[in-house]
Amino acid sequence: MRKFFYFLLALPLVLAFAACENTEEPKPDVKNPVLNVTETTLDFVADGAEGTIHYSVENAVEGTEVEATCTAEWVSNLTVTENITFVVEANEGEARETSIVVAYGDLQKSVAIKQAGAEAPVAVVGWGIVGTMNEWNATKPMLMEESDDYFMLTGVELTTEDKFKFIKDGDNAYNRGGNGQVAEPNYFYKAQSWGSDIYVSEAGSYDIYLNKKEDTYYIMSEGKSPAEALEPLAPGEDLWEVYGNFEGEKMRLTTDKKYMVAKGVKFSSTVAEFDIRINEGEKVFGAKNDAVKEVEEQILLSEASGIKAKANVEAGVAYDIYYRSDMSSAWVMPEGMKPLVWKEVTGIAFSATNFALFLIADGIELLLDFNCGVNAENSIIPEGTYYVNNENDGGFNFNFENEYDMRIDGVKTKLKDGTMVIKHISGGYDITVDMESIHNHKVNVHYAGPVGEVDMMGRPITNPE
Repeated sequence: MRKFFYFLLALPLVLAFAACENTEEPKPDVKNPVLNVTETTLDFVADGAEGTIHYSVENAVEGTEVEATCTAEWVSNLTVTENITFVVEANEGEARETSIVVAYGDLQKSVAIKQAGAEAPVAVVGWGIVGTMNEWNATKPMLMEESDDYFMLTGVELTTEDKFKFIKDGDNAYNRGGNGQVAEPNYFYKAQSWGSDIYVSEAGSYDIYLNKKEDTYYIMSEGKSPAEALEPLAPGEDLWEVYGNFEGEKMRLTTDKKYMVAKGVKFSSTVAEFDIRINEGEKVFGAKNDAVKEVEEQILLSEASGIKAKANVEAGVAYDIYYRSDMSSAWVMPEGMKPLVWKEVTGIAFSATNFALFLIADGIELLLDFNCGVNAENSIIPEGTYYVNNENDGGFNFNFENEYDMRIDGVKTKLKDGTMVIKHISGGYDITVDMESIHNHKVNVHYAGPVGEVDMMGRPITNPE
């Protein structure tokens, strides 16, 4: 009993001694790594785009790297740096979804990647332009608008490297192209099915037209209409131009039957001055005489005269300049009017009140049988206005009982309405005709000079002195 008591007294001392003998170090407080990913879902449009996932790692473990994986083939270029970047490819089908898994050791985070489906293509109706300007995308052509006899697209920016064609209803199989020639501004060209790509000679902003017959196209400077377009020169063809004191300083002459013409010329002075040149000066035709002519008056020309052709005009008003090489002559005409070179102006007096005139020029023949309201003296046609209809009260009428007619380009037609004005000038008459035929031909002609004799029964008309 006593031994057991001593054992109990000694036990604390033994435990204390044992405690003093334990020398083991305490374990450090180790924290686990934490992976943070900012995004949970990223949405993309059908066209595709680049994407970025932001991440961070707490309590990083040396030697452990962040990894990113995706099983979808339409997610590419998956790269891990300070952020995770990738590319979502364009989607031409229905909406789709995948995920990108971000891992750090045993830790993982998933980011949902959602992409919208492609929109149903919109039906393309009408003519349009496809080319390098829109990556030849026939489903999204540059659509043209209708304007009178043309399809048009204005303000198209083109470089000399751009190429294009016309297509209809978004169908490349229904197209119009060129003939391999470079398109010069303000000219017109033949449009051909399955023709070559069209391109321009100089960069600029253009208004582009295709006529509704689908056989001609126009590359016009911005603001110009197809009516101002010129026909391109044929290989080896001479370039005829008029140079003068008008807007632009020079204009090309284009063929109009026996004439060459530059239309819509606006002179900067009240005296028009110009000459005609071939191939920019290879030959130059100036006035034969240094004189100022009137509008509609014939101007004789000669080569290398050194004299400008001149005519009295209104500054800023549009005129048409006509030229005939076979006559070595030019005319400044009111806009829309052609010069008349009279081959024959003859007449006859049937009585003191009944006369007939024959006026013949290229493309027009007039036979005018008319009565005056007063007796004529010495077979001189009285001055006055002679009417096709009977509405005037002065008796100055065309004779409905006898023949009167006109021939336009060889086609005979009767008169319906209009007037002829007779004035006297020294040595002849000043005759102005403004008439309309029953077939709606409109004739505006002028003649100033003597009237010759007709070889038929009656008295020759006398020319005023």
